[in-house]
Amino acid sequence: MDELMLKKAIKGDKQSFSKAVLQVKDEAYRIASCYLHNEEDSMDAVCDAVEKALINIKTLREPKFFKSWYIRIVINECKSQLRKRKTVILLADGLYKDEMQPNYKREEKLDLEKLLEQMEPLDRLLIYMKYYMGYTLDEMASALELPAGTVKSKLYRNLKEMKVKLEVKEGIYEG
Repeated sequence: MDELMLKKAIKGDKQSFSKAVLQVKDEAYRIASCYLHNEEDSMDAVCDAVEKALINIKTLREPKFFKSWYIRIVINECKSQLRKRKTVILLADGLYKDEMQPNYKREEKLDLEKLLEQMEPLDRLLIYMKYYMGYTLDEMASALELPAGTVKSKLYRNLKEMKVKLEVKEGIYEG
């Protein structure tokens, strides 16, 4: 991300702010969608995050951290949406596009989706951020305001649990 543009945004240049947000908007929406599993709520969370980021941009000390700062705002807005909703999160149809996972068989995708649906929002988000969005552990830790060790241990604990559950399901289908 262009540091000069971000410095202008921090000083109040709305056009620079807009450009910065546009560069991370798709990622922000994917994170909100992973967290909330509802298109309208996800859009609301991202829009609310834009508003809060615009109001608070002057508090950003280091322009290089804009992306993680903004993603953190999106995540906080998602948490706020969940508190307001207080309902079960359902996995949206078509969350994974076929072109994103061309090697998965339909049944395997459904098993994976069901497992992800049953996970806590934070645990599910860790899986999405790492394996679907390509975040590093440090980027995830920064965005989620968690120690890198915590992110790593939660992620690998969840992967281990998912592997066990998927192996059991495979055994059922083969038997």
